[in-house]
Amino acid sequence: MIPIKGFATFHPLKHCIVGTAHDPSDVEEPLKKIMEETNEDLDNLENTLTGFGVKCYRPKIEKKDSRPPVSPRDYFVALGENLFVGKVISGYKDILKQIDREKIKWYLGDDISSANMIRCGNHVHWDISSDVRAGTENAIKDWLSEKGYHTSVTRHGWHMDGIYSILKPGVIVASRDLPELEQIYQGWDICYLDPTQNKTPLKHQWGGNHNESNYALNILSVDEKTCITTALNKALFDFLKKHGIAPVLCPLRHQPFWDNGIHCMTQDLYREGVLESYL
Repeated sequence: MIPIKGFATFHPLKHCIVGTAHDPSDVEEPLKKIMEETNEDLDNLENTLTGFGVKCYRPKIEKKDSRPPVSPRDYFVALGENLFVGKVISGYKDILKQIDREKIKWYLGDDISSANMIRCGNHVHWDISSDVRAGTENAIKDWLSEKGYHTSVTRHGWHMDGIYSILKPGVIVASRDLPELEQIYQGWDICYLDPTQNKTPLKHQWGGNHNESNYALNILSVDEKTCITTALNKALFDFLKKHGIAPVLCPLRHQPFWDNGIHCMTQDLYREGVLESYL
């Protein structure tokens, strides 16, 4: 069985889902190279994580005519010792079958994921979208309270992992979009990164509005000393060096096409650690 545990984004990662793109032979000619290179990049990411002792799980392609299961971050959150599931799309059934059913909390049809729930020990920042029903919101808030969590709530309807990443206690990489950031994490060292990606129009796209995205801050932490990012960024790398964090490069050549960064294309299932207070 796959163990489940998640208390903080920077605890040592041990079990992780890595997304999968379509087989190039299953798509039309303009998309073949994108699928081929995306799978090459995701295979490289899996190999990199495996080298750090992380067990990786890959979803399967079940529907060839729809978006593939390339962004597992959008559907799940490992919170405490439970896996919260907001949506089940094709490809993840075999992974879910390997998880103890008693550890899964189903909120199907609600926008529940670790893209909009940022875990930092006994504090959770939850950006609640309009796609979360009132009953679900109240049930999860009650669960968090019963388990000893403190919750900060915003209602922007954004994926917060595209707004900021917590790399270790007191250390954040962020865009300048969230006005509540410094209020939530008072006194923390925050590196604000300006967008650097190419803003030229795409001939093809299978995601959101990439012009609003800053993939440099969409980071996957292996632990407090190591993180994975997709490209060289001097401001980011200088900040990481300042805090004793080593960056590992895993390029994703088609991030704008998917409108996904490396955090989006993964989903941590188990991180070592215990419930602590960091704020």
